[in-house]
Amino acid sequence: MIDFSKKVFGLISLGCDKNRVDSEKLLSIIKSKGCKTTDDIQEAQIIIVNTCAFLNESRKEAIETVLECAQYKSENLEKLVVTGCLPEKYISEVYEALIEADVFLGINDYEKIFDALTLSYNGERANFVGKGCDGYVENRVVTTPSHYAYLKIADGCNNHCTYCLIPKIRGKYISYPMEKLLTEAEKLGEISELILVAQDLTRYGQDIYGQKSLVTFLQKLTTLDNINSVRLLYCYPDMIDDQLIAEIKNNDKIIKYLDIPLQHCENRVLKLMNRKGSREEYLNLIKKLKMQIPNIAIRSTFISGFPTETEEECAAMCEFLKEAKLVNCGFFAYSREPDTAAYKLKGQLPYAVKKRRVKKLYATQQEISYNFLQSFKGKIIKVLCDGIDYDKGCFVGRAYFNAPDIDGKVYFNAYEGVQGEYYNVLITDTDCYDMFGKTEDYENE
Repeated sequence: MIDFSKKVFGLISLGCDKNRVDSEKLLSIIKSKGCKTTDDIQEAQIIIVNTCAFLNESRKEAIETVLECAQYKSENLEKLVVTGCLPEKYISEVYEALIEADVFLGINDYEKIFDALTLSYNGERANFVGKGCDGYVENRVVTTPSHYAYLKIADGCNNHCTYCLIPKIRGKYISYPMEKLLTEAEKLGEISELILVAQDLTRYGQDIYGQKSLVTFLQKLTTLDNINSVRLLYCYPDMIDDQLIAEIKNNDKIIKYLDIPLQHCENRVLKLMNRKGSREEYLNLIKKLKMQIPNIAIRSTFISGFPTETEEECAAMCEFLKEAKLVNCGFFAYSREPDTAAYKLKGQLPYAVKKRRVKKLYATQQEISYNFLQSFKGKIIKVLCDGIDYDKGCFVGRAYFNAPDIDGKVYFNAYEGVQGEYYNVLITDTDCYDMFGKTEDYENE
């Protein structure tokens, strides 16, 4: 019998914030057995790599990470565990190819980790993909700074965009019950900012309650005393209704920020992508949000270089950005993924063309973002302190229009800055992404 409490575990989480939550829940399972964990991979006897497989680049990163970790088998490393999206979708390939890995788990198999490791310590490679029964785990070991955390409220997706592998990796959309999520949120302790994530927040509840229930959940969530504010990521445009808009507007705990993944704006391409909505509908929604919720920050993502996309359609996307005036955007070159409908489309574009168009879109948005940030120059804004940037020699934080990791930051000088506390910062300068300033008391000295 293996005494795992004497083993030291290390975990590497790749991919998105939703994957991070999965990793935190896996860590809670490990900790519940009295096991030790380390941030230093060289000290780990058991390394877990929680993988992403959304794009070819993600799969490449996952495989390279596994191979890099395998090199530690000449030192302390005894077992290498590969879990998450890569084995969930490609177990038949990776089991044979990644002989360096000892254990494979899928996205819902975390509770089987010790069974799988026991088998491995007994001399067998362990493939436990698909042997779990429930993807929801309530407890967490939070890996973000202590003042903010993510809450994944659902998994999977029903949208079946033609470029996307998520439904074939994560399956159909599954909402987690409100009572479990509320308990999970309470257990996080004092949180300055709770960030809700799912592949599509706005669809929450349809599968288990028979109707969209995000607003009801938000109303309950924001009654929790330990949650100071709530940020919403990944709200699909066709699902944003008047009820949700009113809740964002009127609920003081909800940050006036929305991440709406539009992916494109031209109707012909949207139809090829199997995306609901049109250019006119998107612009009308953005206009409505700005009218109903003053100063709302809207972020989005776009894919350029989709099969058959023309130069004129790329130019039209630039004009869309100028009209929409979104606070921030991410742009991605279309990635041709096997086992997606778009993979078979004719008119695939050269990589150089896709990258050039992405660069053009970024240049357009950078000017828009720069003008937005410049509008705050000389003004005082409320900033959540995330800590100290030692390279820049100042404190670093975020305004309401900055989500962690995907948006810009506010770098500021102050006599003191406590992580998780809010400060009034006078903005003295900006670039197209970040802002720079000083606290009021620092400025007055």
